Amino acid sequence: MSTTTSTSTAGEGNSNANDNKPILVVGSANQDLTSTTDVFPALGETVMGKNFATACGGKGANQAVAAASLGMAPVAMLCRVGDDLFGRNLLDNFREAGVEVFGGKATVLQGIPSGVASILVDEASGDNSIVVSPGANSELTKEDVRAAVAGIVPSQVLVQLEIPPPVAFEALRAGKEAGATTILNTAPAPEGWSLEDPEMPFLEHTDLLVLNESELRKVAGAGDSDNDSDEERLAKSLLARGVGTAVIVTLGSRGAMVVEKTGGDGAIRTASVDAPGDLPARELPVRSTVGAGDAFCGALAAYRSAGLSLSEAAGYACGVASTTVRKDGAQPSYPRYDELPECLRLGGDHRPPKRPRASSARPVITFVTGNKKKLEEAKQILSTAGGSAPFELTNQKIDLPELQGDRFEIAREKCRLAAKQVNGAVFTEDTSLSFNALNGLPGPYIKWFLEDCGHEGLNKMLDGFDDRTAYAQTIVAYTTGPGEEIHIFDGRTNGKIVAARGPTDFGWDPVFEPDEGEGKTYAEMTKEFKNSISHRGRSFEKFRAFLASTGSGD
Repeated sequence: MSTTTSTSTAGEGNSNANDNKPILVVGSANQDLTSTTDVFPALGETVMGKNFATACGGKGANQAVAAASLGMAPVAMLCRVGDDLFGRNLLDNFREAGVEVFGGKATVLQGIPSGVASILVDEASGDNSIVVSPGANSELTKEDVRAAVAGIVPSQVLVQLEIPPPVAFEALRAGKEAGATTILNTAPAPEGWSLEDPEMPFLEHTDLLVLNESELRKVAGAGDSDNDSDEERLAKSLLARGVGTAVIVTLGSRGAMVVEKTGGDGAIRTASVDAPGDLPARELPVRSTVGAGDAFCGALAAYRSAGLSLSEAAGYACGVASTTVRKDGAQPSYPRYDELPECLRLGGDHRPPKRPRASSARPVITFVTGNKKKLEEAKQILSTAGGSAPFELTNQKIDLPELQGDRFEIAREKCRLAAKQVNGAVFTEDTSLSFNALNGLPGPYIKWFLEDCGHEGLNKMLDGFDDRTAYAQTIVAYTTGPGEEIHIFDGRTNGKIVAARGPTDFGWDPVFEPDEGEGKTYAEMTKEFKNSISHRGRSFEKFRAFLASTGSGD
């Protein structure tokens, strides 16, 4: 990371050291509808596009996902969406990204559409123009903001202007009153909006003001200029008008300028920062600048939460933003921590926690499966008697390699690979059905045998054998995150292979009759009875007891 500085004298500054409390993002959530074209249309002109894509976006949502993806602090989002397909997609996307949405059912509004951003991207340059239809974003209220700040107790409050300015101002004011660092990204500045409104003194409630060159001139009331000294002068004028700590001007390919109060002696330091010189992405062409500014803001908050100085954090954030413009889209281009090049990673005490989430949320554990029935069964087994589990259990389908070797070593390796992809607490389940007469076959390959042979074929495999006994086994492998210890929980149930009985829609359950099953196959049992004697139930019970003894996944 390259940095140059200069120092002058001005008003009082303040320190800005964040702990690992949540970052609260108050802002918009939109469905992005993006078209790429060779040429922007003139007024009244129709042109043919090259590609079209939909993605979750909105400046607030982008910044929340960018921060959460880096995993350096829990991230919470306050927003409003419509009760429509776009709204459901947006909420699902937050869950997948590890962003805790504050407000529960109140987040979804009846009869109001979700926000939409129509984006046009020049294929050659990556430049873009955007039209935002705010929809439900306009319904966020001051009361919503107050409740979120009180409920989350954030270390940083990050705000943009795709929500009504009075609500954005309330977020800054409530954040300041709660002792949080407040960050305002003045994008997009609404027509007729002014920082000088005596009813909403934005600057006085803003610790860090983040804007690009054109926004700087608009907010500071200056004309067009590409002169760096003008940018520094305008940034200092905003400090003089009330910004508490620093003005950060993003300069595109030129990095960023940090104009910062450095203490009570009136000193102001100007630092020109850029992405690390050895950033691999520098060698790649720019594909799209959509969401790059949001990536910078989210990364800035994330790196600040790790304890970096403002200039250091801004330099790293430039690196993250530079990485994102080499890919298409906004959120799809945001890197997770384990995807960062070495020059953007932090060592020692700065290593991020494993799963971003709001402090008010239950711990999140990801079950690696695409099978919803398995997820529901796991939730039932892992729940405490008479209640729900003291953690949030979610699922994610991950393509893991098919490994060979010892079953326990296979389970450990799959869990390790899954944790790297999820970047959080995760568990895998490996189930096998072993026929004693066949020296343990099909074993872990039962899924493929069942697909090829069906229930009848599994029975025919034992034709000619007097011994039809078998055992079912589940190995659960769990870790709190990449590089952490992997714990193994083994469950086994003995029984025999019989002609299929009961519902046939859940694997090989109809052909396995446990010794303790009172003459019933798994498929004929109630869920409660099956869970009490099944191989999965036994391994998960060991897993549940372990989670309870260690704080439920923390």
